[in-house]
Amino acid sequence: MNILVTGANGFLGSSFIKSSFEKNNILALSEHNNNLSNVLNNIKYISSNLKHYSQYYNDICNFEPDIVILFGWAGANSYKSVNDINQYYDNIPYCIDFLNFINKLKKKPKFIGIGSFAEYGVYNKQITESNYENPNNFYGLTKLMYKKYSELFCFQNNIDWMWIRPCFIYGPNDVKTRLIPSIIQKCLKNENIELDECDKTIDYLYIDDFVYILNKLIEKNASGVHNICSGNQYYLRNVIDLIVKLTNSNSKIIYNKFLNRTTNNNVICGNNEKIKKIIGELQLLCIDDGIKKTIRFYNEK
Repeated sequence: MNILVTGANGFLGSSFIKSSFEKNNILALSEHNNNLSNVLNNIKYISSNLKHYSQYYNDICNFEPDIVILFGWAGANSYKSVNDINQYYDNIPYCIDFLNFINKLKKKPKFIGIGSFAEYGVYNKQITESNYENPNNFYGLTKLMYKKYSELFCFQNNIDWMWIRPCFIYGPNDVKTRLIPSIIQKCLKNENIELDECDKTIDYLYIDDFVYILNKLIEKNASGVHNICSGNQYYLRNVIDLIVKLTNSNSKIIYNKFLNRTTNNNVICGNNEKIKKIIGELQLLCIDDGIKKTIRFYNEK
């Protein structure tokens, strides 16, 4: 199978490629390739982002993708960027143009978009794919806009469509400024850590489990919207305590209510019954082992 992956150097994109290149032909599209260094000899690579991909129109056409996965997205790795109105201007025009491009290919590939639980907005329970979408930040709103646009576009142009909503994926090679990797790095240095109250319940899923589930959904030719999540609920302070314990750190954790963010949700958890009906029961890595593997990654860097 020929798979075109945009945002290929990112945490999710590069992890998917590393899990898939042995069974599929991969064309990776990203500005950088440092996270792909171990597999560059086994894949095709284009150094570009969605703003400039049209320069490589012939390369992509000649690749004849069966599937296009749009991991690429500008912004969302910080609280400031999540709430930046430029989420729209930096993403929507280019992502829409990309849909027009794949519609012109001789053989129309399946489109897989990577969404976010931020599209759902505020819920105090496990979220299912049928829950009403009411985002409370610009990142979630922009993702939801593109979800609806791409769904209608693909329907009208006879393109198979799937929309994936990951829920708090963590593990080796994650963006270092995100909560789990940033705490691990500080704990390994025995630095004191000041956080908001962290009074949240969150669904965490290890990166290898994410790519396994996504590959299975592709194998099953699934379509529509799918939450990829563990279905488990973790109290965030317990996860932080676990990191401190497993790193044998002397770091002091300071919880400061004045750092709380007004747009954050206290419960961000998913229901994964839909994907289990498609691919069967899930044998997921427990969070203790996932955190241990992630700590090992940073210890070895």
